[in-house]
Amino acid sequence: MPDMSREVAERLICERGWLSHMPEPFRIRLLQNALLLKFEAGQVIFRRGEPAGGIYGLVTGTVIVNSAPPDSAPRLIHIARPGGWTGEDSFMTGQPRRIELVTQSDTWVMHVPLKTMEQMVALNPNDIRAFGTISILASDSLLRIVHDLQKKDVSARIASALHRMSWATDSPVTVSQENLSIITNTSRKQVNSVIQRFVEEGWVETSYRAITVTNPAALRQYSEKR
Repeated sequence: MPDMSREVAERLICERGWLSHMPEPFRIRLLQNALLLKFEAGQVIFRRGEPAGGIYGLVTGTVIVNSAPPDSAPRLIHIARPGGWTGEDSFMTGQPRRIELVTQSDTWVMHVPLKTMEQMVALNPNDIRAFGTISILASDSLLRIVHDLQKKDVSARIASALHRMSWATDSPVTVSQENLSIITNTSRKQVNSVIQRFVEEGWVETSYRAITVTNPAALRQYSEKR
C-alpha cells in the first residue's frame, strides 16, 4: 500500500462527508488529536460487541459495514465511502460497539480515540453536538438505503446502490457482485446482467472485483425513473 502524507489525508477527509459540514475551529481541534492509520484488505477495524471506543473516518479505500438486530448474526448492510465517519455510538452511549467494520481494500483512516473525544467535549461542550451530527448523517444514509430497497425494479436498486457509493467518477468501488447482490436484495446473476447493461450504456466500467462509476448522474436519473 503506498504511503500517504498527513497533509493529503487531512485534505481528503475534509473534502466530503461529516467534516466538510463542520466549522473550521472544530476541524482543526479534531485533526490535531486524530491518528492516521492504515489497514490491509480483509482486516477488521472493530467488531460488534467490543468495548466502547472512538470514531473512525475513511480517507481512502473501501470498508463494509456489518450489523444486525440483537441476537442475530451480523450481515452486510452498507459499503462506506471516503469522508464517512462511524463509531460515535460508543461515545454517546458508553456501550459496546453496535456494528462491525471490515476493510475490503487497502485502506487509510483517521481515528480519534474515545478518551480524546471526552477531553475535547470537556474543554468545548458544544463539540458534543458536532459528534452527534455523525449519527444524524448516518440516519440520512439509512433512510436513503431503505428508500432505495423499496424500489421494485432490480436494475433501479442496483443503480441506486452504485450511485450511493460513487463519490468520484475516477475512483473504483471495490465491491464484489456477491456483496452488491446482498445490499440490493437481488441475485448475483441479476447483478451481473444489470452491470453488463450499465457498461454498454457507458455508465460504469469494470475490472477485477471493482466497478468504476463513470456517469453517476445517469445512474441516479435511471433509478428514479424505474
